[in-house]
Amino acid sequence: MKSKMKSKKTMSIKKSKKTKKSMSVKKSSLNHISKPMPIANTNKDYDEKYFKIKKNISRKEVRKYEVERVSNIISLIPKFAKFYNKLSAKEIMALKFYKGPGSFWQTQLLTNEKTPREVEFPFYIHDEQSFRNDIYGEGKDVYPMLKSFDIKDIPTYIENNYKARIMLLNILDSIYNKPECPRFTGEEILFRGIRAPPSLLKCKAGDSFLFKNFMSSTFDRNIAERFSNHDVLLIFSDMKNIPFIYMPNDKPDVGSGTEYTKNLKNLNILNDYSECTLPRNLEFKINRIEEGIVSPTQARMNMFGPMNMFGSMSMMQNKGKKGKTIRTFYDLEKVLKLKGLIDSKEDKTDDKNKLIEDKIFPKIKIYYCSFLKWLPREELIYENLMKDVKYILDKEALQSWSEKYDDFW
Repeated sequence: MKSKMKSKKTMSIKKSKKTKKSMSVKKSSLNHISKPMPIANTNKDYDEKYFKIKKNISRKEVRKYEVERVSNIISLIPKFAKFYNKLSAKEIMALKFYKGPGSFWQTQLLTNEKTPREVEFPFYIHDEQSFRNDIYGEGKDVYPMLKSFDIKDIPTYIENNYKARIMLLNILDSIYNKPECPRFTGEEILFRGIRAPPSLLKCKAGDSFLFKNFMSSTFDRNIAERFSNHDVLLIFSDMKNIPFIYMPNDKPDVGSGTEYTKNLKNLNILNDYSECTLPRNLEFKINRIEEGIVSPTQARMNMFGPMNMFGSMSMMQNKGKKGKTIRTFYDLEKVLKLKGLIDSKEDKTDDKNKLIEDKIFPKIKIYYCSFLKWLPREELIYENLMKDVKYILDKEALQSWSEKYDDFW
């Protein structure tokens, strides 16, 4: 009896071993299958042609810039999460206000070169709504909320709105003074797309220029080109030890730094503006000015207007003869025929491709700027900024107040 039991036990062990061995072989086979299998080159004569094709279709440079952009931001997020967590509720309000309509508004306020300076009123209703969201929390105590716009209250409206917004700009200014505020190493290259003011357009290579406003810049050239409106691309370098603020795309309705940073790592890698906001009163030397072309992505896209992210979009396209926009193959064919670059007996491929490049890629003026100095900043005071200004009624903005209003409180 014992012998039979022993025999059965031995068989069971052998069977178990066999099963384990079988499973081990199968697992090994699966691992082998999951690894990418090398593609055998059965035609050595094709090698030369293969490498030529691969070189012509490569997008290595495009990938390189995208990888560098993401690499820059992934290294910034932990630093700024730690920094934001220490900011007060009002400092978070200032960050949120700048990220959006506030950035366009402060540029108009601080760089207005008209004489006398013009101040438009009222704000669009969506600007009012956005502002209410930005100052969520403590903001209710510092800004008297309006649920309608009465033209009889213009002086009060302008004073309340401008003072509240100027207060936030002063708070934003103070953030750059914090010892913990991250600073550039001096190796960064940043881009900014703008509609250039007349004073900048008068500059030549070798001149210096003072930027009086806070400036959004980005590691992503595509983003800067989008906001250039086919005008000017600024390239900044040599900003060693200059403090900056990374502006994430999302700005939730929160009042504390810890809540503000919760979703930083959940931001979409491909949709991030890679935005770094520079302090105001930076002076740069303009080392070189040249005409360049926008990237292929921007040649296909509609662009935001330079100062109003809610306004209509305009196509960044080049114009052909007599100002006619080149949009169709028919338009392009007429230009090529006019230049004798179609059905020519000679090989004019290079000339033809050069003309096509010129017609389908919008041109842009590029300013290469290196940092010179950071001038002292004085507190922004409402009475000083509003002195001798000319008030302009914005009829379209006024009309927006007659539309249905959503109360956020």
